[in-house]
Amino acid sequence: MWTIAQLAVFAILALADFAVAGEIEQLKEVLGKFNKDYKQGNMTRLASDFRSALKEYGDGQQGESTVVQEFLKKTEDNGEQRAMEKLETEWKDYVTALGKHYDQKENNFRMAIFESNELMTERINKKYEQGLVSYTTALNDLADLTDEEFMVRNGLRLPNQTDLRGKRQTSEFYRYDKSERLPDQVDWRTKGAVTPVRNQGECGSCYAFATAAALEAYHKQMTGRLLDLSPQNIVDCTRNLGNNGCSGGYMPTAFQYASRYGIAMESRYPYVGTEQRCRWQQSIAVVTDNGFNEIQPGDELALKHAVAKRGPVVVGISGSKRSFRFYKDGVYSEGNCGRPDHAVLAVGYGTHPSYGDYWIVKNSWGTDWGKDGYVYMARNRGNMCHIASAASFPI
Repeated sequence: MWTIAQLAVFAILALADFAVAGEIEQLKEVLGKFNKDYKQGNMTRLASDFRSALKEYGDGQQGESTVVQEFLKKTEDNGEQRAMEKLETEWKDYVTALGKHYDQKENNFRMAIFESNELMTERINKKYEQGLVSYTTALNDLADLTDEEFMVRNGLRLPNQTDLRGKRQTSEFYRYDKSERLPDQVDWRTKGAVTPVRNQGECGSCYAFATAAALEAYHKQMTGRLLDLSPQNIVDCTRNLGNNGCSGGYMPTAFQYASRYGIAMESRYPYVGTEQRCRWQQSIAVVTDNGFNEIQPGDELALKHAVAKRGPVVVGISGSKRSFRFYKDGVYSEGNCGRPDHAVLAVGYGTHPSYGDYWIVKNSWGTDWGKDGYVYMARNRGNMCHIASAASFPI
């Protein structure tokens, strides 16, 4: 396929066939103008200059040249060339902003992933404009990752039923009064019980961040003090109980650990995003619990009651869809979620005037993801993405 640069040369030669001998030098000047336009990336001006030359020298015979026709088509709609130039500019801005560096082969591979994700976000946002979906998407620092690389972050590992019975020795399903009237909206952030959003990085430690965040809120309610607790403490020190460090884990296992040993503050056991030898000491353990309660799987009313009456609740959701990966705003609703694979924290609920009921969910992918690090997920919509299928909270 000819590039615009090649077509510009061929097109001016085609025009020369129509021009009289005395106009050849003028056509050379026009070719120089074409070349300048191309180097500056001004495809619109290139098309305009060509049309002017065609009008002056072509004598209306452009239909006789397929080269002229192809050049006109490519410059008129800017087609493939402008799209590629736009992509390359956006990609360069993206890697520069994030400080990423790739060799040429890797760069082309990553740019292709970036382009695929960009097209997907554009399709969803177009549907939003048409009123077909209730959320928007935007590219973020995950936009150049393969699916396999991204899935490392989804570190919820649900135990089998045999293991689950053992883990429930210190737990029972949450009991509540179904007839009790609950507030129409709850947001524990406004009550000072939620710490800032953090970023787990390239470690499947979502379960540790969600558990630490739930314990932070629990401690705030018990003592009035909001502390930043250590997800790294949970990553390093719950492996003997069945969790797998950066390869994933289960929130109730972390609650069990907290009840036995206590969790350190972030400042005393800082996050590094890799597995380390457990460095827990009794002297740095500041927060414990008395076990945990679980929500009956699938019972969104129980989850609502727990969030309203007990505080933020850790929940397991399906976070593998690309639409979730690039969620930006609105009420997230996905009709084809997979199994629960990502741990997050439900910190409240409410109702959107246009899109209906939602959960307020704190993620651990940094504040550039979603709405300042949060997702508003559809509530009372058939247990959307399994939000009530693996939910628990400390007691």
